[in-house]
Amino acid sequence: MGRKHKYSNGKRRKPCVIVGGVKKYFARTASVNVDDYHFEIKQEVVNELISNAQCEGNELCGVLMGSQVGHNYYRISKISPPCVRSHTRCGCERDAAMANQFIEKDYNQSEHTRFYIGEWHTHPEDNPTPSAIDYSSIKDNYQTASLVVPFLLMIIVGTKSFHISIYDGDKFIKVEPELV
Repeated sequence: MGRKHKYSNGKRRKPCVIVGGVKKYFARTASVNVDDYHFEIKQEVVNELISNAQCEGNELCGVLMGSQVGHNYYRISKISPPCVRSHTRCGCERDAAMANQFIEKDYNQSEHTRFYIGEWHTHPEDNPTPSAIDYSSIKDNYQTASLVVPFLLMIIVGTKSFHISIYDGDKFIKVEPELV
């Protein structure tokens, strides 16, 4: 899955969360209490993810855009089209330049309300399970990407269901966003 961002050159950026218009910085090693966070996913996003399901062919991958809709309340509101540099039936390397163009364009089009919130990719299985490479990629992105939130979402699209989890800098936690 080897996803890269423009800040994946080993430099660590100090992440922040915007609360009431004020930037609050968080330590990358701080663990998030998932019970304190609520996630939603728009029906349009679900439909787009389903349309990319890997019923045949090679894996696809891209980025997730989200917005903060309340205190510790986040909505997965948009996905990028596939941003593929290279891919096989069981692997996908994301094109970082294409993904970053999408992130920047969507951030500006949304008047700075949507931001990079995670990654999506497909698996050629009914009920997807993250691989060691999936976990490693998300951990690497968490450490190197410029983040607005203290976590990264990972959505794996299977042919019949999704796997959705967050990485909080310490562990992966499976979540079930509310459909809106």
